[in-house]
Amino acid sequence: MATTSPFIGRREGIGIGIESVAGTAVAPQCWLRWLDNGFQNKTTTIENESAMGVVERVNDSDVVQKWAEGTIGGKVTSQGIGYLLLGMFGSVSTGAASGGIYPHTFSVSQSAVPTTLTVARTSPLTSQRHSYAVLDNLEITAETGGWVQVSSAIKARVGATSTETVAFTTEKEFTSKNVVLKLAENTAGLAAAPAVGTSRVQLTIERSSEAFYPLGTDDAPEFMRGAFEARGEFVVRLTDTQYESDFLSNAAKAMSIAITNDTESLTFTASQVRYRELEHTKDRDNVVTATVQFFCEFDQSANSSIVPVLRNTKTAYAAA
Repeated sequence: MATTSPFIGRREGIGIGIESVAGTAVAPQCWLRWLDNGFQNKTTTIENESAMGVVERVNDSDVVQKWAEGTIGGKVTSQGIGYLLLGMFGSVSTGAASGGIYPHTFSVSQSAVPTTLTVARTSPLTSQRHSYAVLDNLEITAETGGWVQVSSAIKARVGATSTETVAFTTEKEFTSKNVVLKLAENTAGLAAAPAVGTSRVQLTIERSSEAFYPLGTDDAPEFMRGAFEARGEFVVRLTDTQYESDFLSNAAKAMSIAITNDTESLTFTASQVRYRELEHTKDRDNVVTATVQFFCEFDQSANSSIVPVLRNTKTAYAAA
């Protein structure tokens, strides 16, 4: 049994690596600067309720499923976010560098078999690697006066003991001043479109997974992917009727969310966005605002619902 002196939570390091073979753990290729960390081992226990001539309900129990699960969140960084995007979307194509900056375009894998990661955890008490890690969601939030943050719900296999050395690379980070939201009639019009005067934008991407446990094992689940969707919301001061008109008519818009710090950036582009909800504030003494909830629909002509392009100095996102 490992023992140590008491320690605070920030002593735990979280690393991410891309697996070449699903379920075969790899060393971390990136260490995350986390702000929230709920990732830990889990079990499913069944109870033996067989009657034994007494009133006590349970006389035994057994663990039948083991896995790891939890939400990890922190600031969006120019390289680390790429590992989470690959885990979420499943496919990436990297173009030629320009001025030392590589464009990484992520696309949705149509396979139910995920592109898997290894999540490494290390603390003064223990180090473990969790293989077959998949992302159930990816949420990016930007709010006036704050850091651009990301949060992701992750599932993986139970951790195996490992030896880790935490090592961070220099990366760009992003604040609210680096974020520009644009809307246009089509993607061709996004470049010239004015920035939307929003105080908050949130993008949520989801693709849930289900664990499959073959008979004969309790600790080697395979996580199969379900349907993909991207949605979100933004907050604006209500200065015209266009948002309500587009909401009532179910008009399709093109949208881009660009997060840029110097030469490194992350841009999400959706070519068929429709508003699902429109809620106004009604406070008598404050400026009237609207929260616009949007959904990124699959566009047949673009063959996508949303496309992220990450530009940074990293040459590729490939298996370790």
